[in-house]
Amino acid sequence: MAMTFGTLIVSDRKTLGKLLTLAIMIGTTLFLHYFTYHELKYHHAVYRMLFYVPLVLGGFWFGQRGAMAVAACVTVFYLPFVMKDWQGFSFEDFSKLLEGALFITVAMILGFLVERRKREYLARVDAENLAAVGRTVSEIAHDMKAPLMAIGGFAAQLDRKMGQEDPASHKKLTVILKETARLEAMLKDMLDFARPLELRLTPTDLNRVVSESLGIAEPFAEEAGVDLRAELEPSLPLLTLDTPRVQQAILNLVTNAVQACHDGGQVTIRTYHSSRLVSLDVTDCGHGIQGENWDRIFQPFFSTKRDGTGLGLANVKKIVEAHGGRIFLQSNPEKGVTFTIRFAA
Repeated sequence: MAMTFGTLIVSDRKTLGKLLTLAIMIGTTLFLHYFTYHELKYHHAVYRMLFYVPLVLGGFWFGQRGAMAVAACVTVFYLPFVMKDWQGFSFEDFSKLLEGALFITVAMILGFLVERRKREYLARVDAENLAAVGRTVSEIAHDMKAPLMAIGGFAAQLDRKMGQEDPASHKKLTVILKETARLEAMLKDMLDFARPLELRLTPTDLNRVVSESLGIAEPFAEEAGVDLRAELEPSLPLLTLDTPRVQQAILNLVTNAVQACHDGGQVTIRTYHSSRLVSLDVTDCGHGIQGENWDRIFQPFFSTKRDGTGLGLANVKKIVEAHGGRIFLQSNPEKGVTFTIRFAA
């Protein structure tokens, strides 16, 4: 905790130092403009070029918001100087306005390029981290698989041999079998996460995949007292998908949604499309996701459930992105959250 707090303090100090540097640069350049004789046009031409220095730094330090904030500050504080010497839209006035428009355009382009480069860098880092995690998980899962199979197999044999003759031992063996099955399911999630996806793409009716997934999830939902409701748009275009993988992703989302509805309720699965996108919504009526967990919900091994592996949503994201799609979530107006998957039509 102390280390985290110290890191935040250092980060805040660095940010404050960068903001102060930008303010000093902009303020100094404005001071030169306002306190240099207007007749010294070459001086003012050089001073205007100096505005690009904080613009570039603001873009590199703070991305698109930083570049646009610098552009806005320069425009607001430099505009009175321009208006003071306005000459009825002379060539010089036109030149200044054109240069101002160029300044704002450069800010927009610079911010866009910096943000794109930042996203590419973060995506590359995430991919490298996931690959490393995947290799580690795969090794652990393979090492654990054989002992678990042995434990489960021998426990099942003992349970069949004892039958009901020893109720106490039978009860203990039942717990062993149940926990072994749970660990095997966790290992399956780990191996699915670690294994590279090899998609077998075929033309697929997403509504059919949803209907089949709901048929599989129906007994589990009934046991939890949750009603599954489908709102499927009948005119969806065919998509090129790996049907078993997409069904796995849908089942995972529906299962999570059912588990989120602690006191019963309803889970709604909706499909719809626009000219370029086909979307799938899974909406629950649970208690939602805490703010501090919002950005971590798709991270591997992060789970809000006591016995969760934290790989379910990570696998869903992996499957969706392997199809070139996107997945995101949003809070519902009343309660619960909605996970949305979007594929290119």
